[in-house]
Amino acid sequence: MSRMEYLKILHKHLKHLDDNERQDIINEYDTHFYSGMEEGKTEDQISKELGDPQQLAKELNANAAIEKAEQSNNIGDVSHAVLSVMGLSILNFFVILIPFVIILSIVLSLIVTTLSFIFTPLALLVKGAIAGFQEIILLEVYTTGVLFGLGLILFVITYLITKGFYILCVKYLKWNIKVVKGSATK
Repeated sequence: MSRMEYLKILHKHLKHLDDNERQDIINEYDTHFYSGMEEGKTEDQISKELGDPQQLAKELNANAAIEKAEQSNNIGDVSHAVLSVMGLSILNFFVILIPFVIILSIVLSLIVTTLSFIFTPLALLVKGAIAGFQEIILLEVYTTGVLFGLGLILFVITYLITKGFYILCVKYLKWNIKVVKGSATK
């Protein structure tokens, strides 16, 4: 494959990168071609050494998505990074998807439980407004207070677990890319 074809395919498949990053990457790989040609290699040999430009673009996109997720602490950026890494290979799709879905469902259920505990006093107020406050028994007041207290404690725990999940997810994605790159070069 010629240098121009290789760079054109690479440019086409570099998605979700700003123009400066994309141009920096293209310039870097263009430099690989020039230095390889100075060593007496043909463009075809250099392109084979660099590997498939589509796969290279997928890896670069995944790395960029992980870096963005690491810097922003935004759940949307993590989900984009997860999707980018899942796209590296079919096996990787399952290696990423299964643990991510399991841990995400645990975190989401913890969030829902925490919120339901915190909002139990509102449920008691709604019951009092509908049925009359004289219908509320003392046991319901105590139960509501205990659940609200547990909700506040769970709020702190849920926050820390969610933050840890985010950090763990980014580290797992980085590790996964290293493994995919390592297995591709062997």
